[in-house]
Amino acid sequence: MTASVVVCDDHGIVRSGIGRMLAETDDLELLATASDGAQLLRQVEKLRPDLVVLDIRLSDGSGLDFLSQIANISPRTRVVMLSMYGARGYVERARARGARGYLTKECLEDELVGALRAVMRDEGFVSFRSSAEVGARSGPTSAAEELSPREVEVLELLVLGLTNAEIAERLVVSPRTVESHRAGVQRKLGVRTRAELARIAREAGLVN
Repeated sequence: MTASVVVCDDHGIVRSGIGRMLAETDDLELLATASDGAQLLRQVEKLRPDLVVLDIRLSDGSGLDFLSQIANISPRTRVVMLSMYGARGYVERARARGARGYLTKECLEDELVGALRAVMRDEGFVSFRSSAEVGARSGPTSAAEELSPREVEVLELLVLGLTNAEIAERLVVSPRTVESHRAGVQRKLGVRTRAELARIAREAGLVN
C-alpha cells in the first residue's frame, strides 16, 4: 500500500530533494509541497495525506504550532518534524504535541525514508539526531539539549523580552514557578544575562 506525503519546508531545495527521494520509492508518494504553514494547512485539508514532513522553522511560525491544527483538520495524518537542530527540548515538545517523529536535516536519504516507513508501521516515536552534531557540541550549547520542554518555553519567552510575570501569565503558572524554571535554565547553561541566554538559544536552534 502506498502512503501519500505532503512536504512543508521554506527552502525549495529541501522540498525538491525530499521529492526526489520519495520518487525513488514504491510505497511513498509525494502529493504536494508547501513553503509555509498556511499553505500546508490548505494542502492537508484538500488532500488528507497519510504523512506530513514538516520543518520546524517556517516563515509564518514554528512548525510545532501547526501540529494541533493538522490534527484537527485530518486526524489520521501522521507528522514527522524536520529540523536543522536536534535539541532535546524540541524533540520532546514535538512528541508531546503529537508528532510521530523528529529528524534532523543531516539524516541520510535511507534514514529519512526508513523513518517515514516506521511511522506508517506505527513503530512508536521515531527520532534521529546526527551523532556528529550531538558529539561535537560542548559547553553551554550542548547543555541546551538537556533543557526540559517547559524550560525551553520559558527560555523562548525570555529571549523575546517578556518579564517573569508576563511569562507566568502566558504559561498559566505562578511567577515563582517561572523563576524556578529560569534558574534551572541559567544553571544548566552556565549563564546569567538575557543576552547570553539569547545567544546560546540561537546557537542551539531553540529560537530564531
